[in-house]
Parts: sequence; C-alpha cells; structure tokens
Amino acid sequence: MKQFLLLFSCVSVALGSSCAVPAAREMRGPFPIMSTPYHEDGSVDYEALKREAKWVSDSGCPGVIWCQSNDAVDLLTTEEKFKGFEACASAVEGLDIVMTLGANGTNTAHLIEIAGEIERVAERHPRSKIAMISRPPDDARSQADIETAWDQLGRISKRPVIFQTYGTSKTPTPTVDVIVRLAKKHPHAFGYVKEEAAGWEANTRMRDENAKKPPMKTVFAGWGGWQWLLQLRHCGSEGLVTERCAYAPVLAELWRRYEAGERGLKLTEAYAMYRLLIDQHNFPGGLRGYSLYLLKKAGVFKNMVSRQYVDAKVTEGGSFGAGNKWKLETVKLNDLQIKELDILFNQMMEFSGKKCIK
Repeated sequence: MKQFLLLFSCVSVALGSSCAVPAAREMRGPFPIMSTPYHEDGSVDYEALKREAKWVSDSGCPGVIWCQSNDAVDLLTTEEKFKGFEACASAVEGLDIVMTLGANGTNTAHLIEIAGEIERVAERHPRSKIAMISRPPDDARSQADIETAWDQLGRISKRPVIFQTYGTSKTPTPTVDVIVRLAKKHPHAFGYVKEEAAGWEANTRMRDENAKKPPMKTVFAGWGGWQWLLQLRHCGSEGLVTERCAYAPVLAELWRRYEAGERGLKLTEAYAMYRLLIDQHNFPGGLRGYSLYLLKKAGVFKNMVSRQYVDAKVTEGGSFGAGNKWKLETVKLNDLQIKELDILFNQMMEFSGKKCIK
C-alpha cells in the first residue's frame, strides 16, 4: 500500500495534478528554516525571502522551511504570513526541493485557518512541492488539546506535516504515544516529527519513535543540531530542522556524506565544520545574529535588520511565544569580526564544493 501511495504521488505530479505532494522519501535530510528578511523600515522583504529559498535549493538541501522560527511565528501578522507563503511557493516552482510552510496558531482555529491557506497556496502552485510543519497551538495545556488540534489538521491536510514537539514554555511536549496514534490515524500526512525534547530525553524519544516505523517515517533533530551527529549514528534521526539556513551548503554536504554511507571520520569532519560555523561566541549571537551577515555576503539579504522581541535582545530561547510586540535592531560587526566571517564563509563554500565569494 505504501509503495502504491508513493507511486500515485509521483504519477499525479507528472500528469499535472492540482498540486504536487512530496513523497515520504523526500521528507528526509536537512530542512533549514529561513530567517525572515526585512526592509530598513521593518516591513518584510518578500523578494529576499524568494532569494533565500533559492539559496537553500542551490546549496543542495532537500527541504526548506518558512515560517517556523520565532521571528516568523510570533512577529508576523497572519496577512504577512499568507503573502510570504505565496512568495515561497513561487520561488521553488520547478525546483527539486520541498517547501515546508508553518501551520501554527494561537489556538486551534487559528492553526486550521493558516493550514487552509497553505492548501490554497499549494493549489495555485502545482509545480511546487509543498509540505507543512506545525507546533502545538499556543493555548494547548494538555495532551488532549494537542491531539485534538493536530487531528483537525490531519483532516484537512493533503500533504506531509512535520510535528514540532516544542511550542512555547507553557505548552506540554506531545507524548510519543500521541504522535504515533495520530500517524496511524492520518498516514497520508503524519509520521514526521521534529524532536526537540530537552537534553538526553530527545535521544530516548527518537529511538522510541523510530521503533514505531511504520507508521512513523522520519524523525528530524532540532535545537540547532547540537546532538545531530550522535542522533544520525545511533538514534535513527534522518533529518534536521533548524534556523540555520545561512549554513545550508555545509548541511547539504554533511547529508550527502551520510547518504553515501559515511558514518566515520568524513561525517565527523562535516559536522565539525557545521559546529565551527554556528559556535562563534565572540560574535553577535542568537538566531538573528552574525548569520545575517553571511546571508548578506551570499547576496541573499540586503541588510542585517531584524524585528526583535521588545523584552529580549535575541529572537530565540526564552522569548519563544512571548507575543507579537517587536522593535527594530540591526546586527553590528567590527572590522575584525567581518574579516573572520569572510574567511569562514569562503571556507564553508570551498568545503561544500561551491564557488567562493571575494
């Protein structure tokens, strides 16, 4: 039956069906989350968003995600998200990459409203492979709340949906039983999970989730990939979801080595290169930190402007789910920091077999 469904998906796309639905085998590997680009006045730069999607595709990653990061989930209006969905879908038309759009909401009704728009966007862009990713609704306070919301999502989604296990500091982590039960109930959509329970628990849960194949399909790592090497080798993880799209070239190279069967030194080397790039603690940090400079250097962003939470210096961590009040900030770098980032950027490109930028 599974083989039939995969074949049907491919045939439907080839015949020009109303929308391209990614097959289960395409929902694997690094799916970096795009950072939202802004104009100097704080409005969303949708053309840069398109360039960012193309950057990830050109880098060789099998998937890309928007809007799932803090700056996109919490600091954008619903209307801005809908316009961004349209831009993202148009950017990847005809490309061999899965565009995964965030179906998230302050409550279940809001989540379903956004998921419905994603379905309409997919209908308007039949040559784009569209999937979804969803965190628990912000008002969820129990396992039943989460299961009810995602059950409704499964009823309307025509495409794969990645469950994100972390929502806000107030939402519970969905149990493995809930995730598996929903995957059995809606096999066309569910069976994919971004596992980001705290610490070692994530690894235990990954092993438990992978023990349920099928109906479970792909377990993605989270938390910036800080345990991904261990999880690739020992926990069955076959994907990564993280707002680290500036490093898409090295993530793609790491995945190429893994897919080629490498489990030893060459895989470690690629992971070490990735961690070198994201662990520069003497630079402005956070998800809206020095990585914006690398995206600007790549010709993707025009500036390093961010919407940031009013009550936090960086858009990540404890601010997740803090509300939609924002201020404008610009990442500032000194000459020495810029000199070092230029070196690191070109080393990333060289390591990944890409053209360096002067």
